[in-house]
Amino acid sequence: MNSKILEIENLTVSFDGFQALNQLNFSMDTGELRVIIGPNGAGKTTFLDVITGKVQPTTGQVLFKGRNTRRLSEHQIARLGIGRKFQTPRVYLNLTVRENLDLSCNRNQNVFATLFKPTSVAERKYC
Repeated sequence: MNSKILEIENLTVSFDGFQALNQLNFSMDTGELRVIIGPNGAGKTTFLDVITGKVQPTTGQVLFKGRNTRRLSEHQIARLGIGRKFQTPRVYLNLTVRENLDLSCNRNQNVFATLFKPTSVAERKYC
């Protein structure tokens, strides 16, 4: 079994001739925690945008658990388990922490079903 959960291979992203990322290689093992730091304009956001499917790379590939995500949409990538957290403490400010977690953990239902249907015991244990 491959212990790599995320592999980035020769990733290049160009925006109208500007290369935001140039032949980037990166990998993460299962259970590993990584932090990406750098100055403004270094490509951190572009890197995360490619991993989550918001931006398509010019060349290279993203492998998540060995699966190439290049042809997948953002929501398909999210269903694989790739998520992103922004600096805002909660995704939906009018919801409780529990409701925000329910939304992020629920892979099989839409937003309204998640908010108005009770969370099962199994789902509560998972989150």
